[in-house]
Amino acid sequence: PLKFESSRRVELADTDQEGIVHFARYLVYMETAEHRLLRAVGSSVTRGPEGERWVWPRVAASCEYLAPLAFGDTVDIETRVGELGNSSVTFEHTLRRGDTVVARGRMKSVCCRPTEDGLRPQPLPADLAAKLTEAPAG
Repeated sequence: PLKFESSRRVELADTDQEGIVHFARYLVYMETAEHRLLRAVGSSVTRGPEGERWVWPRVAASCEYLAPLAFGDTVDIETRVGELGNSSVTFEHTLRRGDTVVARGRMKSVCCRPTEDGLRPQPLPADLAAKLTEAPAG
């Protein structure tokens, strides 16, 4: 299955008064990793293959916190495609500080087109679905 790796440094704005990463920031880290993965396979979270506007609303998100991250730490994020549905993608994330797993999470999104009546799910383009089953260069 697709596996993508990225890294980031913990910024002061990510932390609480004690310098520990706020729990909600882990979801931001995972989302950013997903965006990087999509760019790596030549896609986007805002434009479809023909340049049409699309969005990826979340339908599920979870995170298991195993160890704290702190200001200045480097967090390595491994992102995998866990499930590929007709119009949805579930990404699985493992966040590490060195050899220590600090969190594991899952986020499911549905590929949608905005319309006058709201968001409409659309099938994943075949070329994107194929790319999501291959490992891009990180």
